[in-house]
Amino acid sequence: MTTSTSKTHQEPSAAMQLVEVYSVTDPNVAEIIKASLQREGISCWIEGENQAGLSGVLSITLLTRAKDADHAHRIIETFDHS
Repeated sequence: MTTSTSKTHQEPSAAMQLVEVYSVTDPNVAEIIKASLQREGISCWIEGENQAGLSGVLSITLLTRAKDADHAHRIIETFDHS
């Protein structure tokens, strides 16, 4: 007798999907913003930070869960107005 197990894969809810909250070209700024979001309890991922010799040219995207996006935008606004 063979027993098979199957896993049910469900689509992540809309609130758990990752969305772009900011874009910069400076990897240092991306890390500072990421740290600030994490201090506020917001998980954050950086996409495109490993640009090798193109640092400062290509966009680096900061992503959060959709449910945290509004809060993240409010925090990021403080960087734009400083």
